[in-house]
Amino acid sequence: MAVVLLVAALPAATEARAQKVWKFEELRTEAAKREITNIDTDVLIEGFVISDPTSENREHNGQAFFNSTYNGNANVVYFESLDGKYGFRCYLSSSKDVKNFPRYARMMLNLKGTNIKRFGADRFSINKLSSKAIVRQFAGNAAALPRKERYIHELTPADMYTYVTLKDCEFVFKDGSFSNVYENYSQRSSINKFGNGMMDGWASLLCDKYGSKIYMYMNTKVPWRRDGSGVPQGAGDMKGVLVFTFMPRYGVNDFFGTAAIRPMTREDIAMPAEPEKSNYKSIAEWNWSDNSFTFNTEKGQRKAVSTERILADVGSGTLHSMVGGEVIRGRDYNNLRITDGKEYGSKGDRGMVLRGAMRIKTPACSWWDWKSDCGRGIELNFSTEGISGNKLMVAFSFGAGEINAQTSYDFPVYWGVEYSTDGKNFYRIATSPKALRSVPWWYVNDIGGVTYPTSEEAGLGFTEHRVLLPADAFGCKNVTVRIVPIAKNAATLATRNTDKAALRPNLMTDTYVSFGSIVVRYN
Repeated sequence: MAVVLLVAALPAATEARAQKVWKFEELRTEAAKREITNIDTDVLIEGFVISDPTSENREHNGQAFFNSTYNGNANVVYFESLDGKYGFRCYLSSSKDVKNFPRYARMMLNLKGTNIKRFGADRFSINKLSSKAIVRQFAGNAAALPRKERYIHELTPADMYTYVTLKDCEFVFKDGSFSNVYENYSQRSSINKFGNGMMDGWASLLCDKYGSKIYMYMNTKVPWRRDGSGVPQGAGDMKGVLVFTFMPRYGVNDFFGTAAIRPMTREDIAMPAEPEKSNYKSIAEWNWSDNSFTFNTEKGQRKAVSTERILADVGSGTLHSMVGGEVIRGRDYNNLRITDGKEYGSKGDRGMVLRGAMRIKTPACSWWDWKSDCGRGIELNFSTEGISGNKLMVAFSFGAGEINAQTSYDFPVYWGVEYSTDGKNFYRIATSPKALRSVPWWYVNDIGGVTYPTSEEAGLGFTEHRVLLPADAFGCKNVTVRIVPIAKNAATLATRNTDKAALRPNLMTDTYVSFGSIVVRYN
């Protein structure tokens, strides 16, 4: 990795020249020329602190090892230009220094002794920063910040590490908390004193009235993430710092796209509670939030089904398993409240709703139609007859396994969505593959006498996904949507790169795939 000293390019350390205040774009342009830029002379920049030193949601506490995390959140400050156009992620030399960078403060910093690292084209991190760099500062408030309002589709890479207000946003899944995770593996905090700290952070899916989507990150140390109130039901402002986070527990590579959003406080999530203020209307939803033992099917109440059609909880529609198998009510992780790690609510424990999902148990080979050479999963049927609109969405949350290694391999990893308006010709929705992740486990040594540690690609809970159907799916008497594997890659029990096994016609491993929620909505 090349290291270049900015001696000629930056001003000399004289009192006269040091009066120049560099524009963020000037500094970014210089830093873009190399991977690391060491600054060995006086360089002044001025801007606003947009992170909150008291927030536990500044940065992802990523995976140091399969059973531990590094505390990335502790040392991070976000700093944006006075016009709000550009921002830097600042990594302080000491976490004790973070308190000296209060939220909304207007600061002038001298970057001498720091370095700027470039990630990709538009992500820049200032490293080795300390409070000694503060030349002067003024206290501020939220009103002092430039109000940077965007619809999701209006965001650009230049907005990275700036404080933005996303307009007309809402949560796609409305029946859970801000972190629908299995709490045993969370970081320990005021609301969870039993977490083993093996993992941190999860994401919730947001969308706006134009059909654009973005993920919101939430660390598990955040004290208000599961306080019993649930997520807002309506559409409104979503405020926060635009960030990039690599989270292999959730998806592959840059699954989240160029950016996601991190709220600093609960007040940043400025959406109304009222469901009538949503931008979308429901056609059919399967949420299973009643925690019942049974499904409502076309043949009445059933504790277990195979190919029977399960009726929608909201609206009109049916769902059935294309693989048959044993279909029962399984665990979801969207309980609304935990308190001090002791009170888990009436629906379950450790963040779980014990019967809040649809669980399919079937041999691994059943997920593939070997004659037609295509994946098999679940099938939805609903009508859009008499309905017109701008956007028609299908969204689902899912996960694999039963919190043990024995059920966390040989399931198909990569999934997609296809649709039909005649029940015969199906078309794949062109999106990135949806990676199916298993919920976690601990060491096991009873699979062929081998000990397997928890994979770094096992997730904290169900991952959330959404696709938009084409306009020709409006106004149809019957629309069929299939959520199916799109490749024969099957999960292994490796620590990393867990997609290296393969489905085979004789692969009889029992696999467990659960769907937490499935919704069909339009606007």
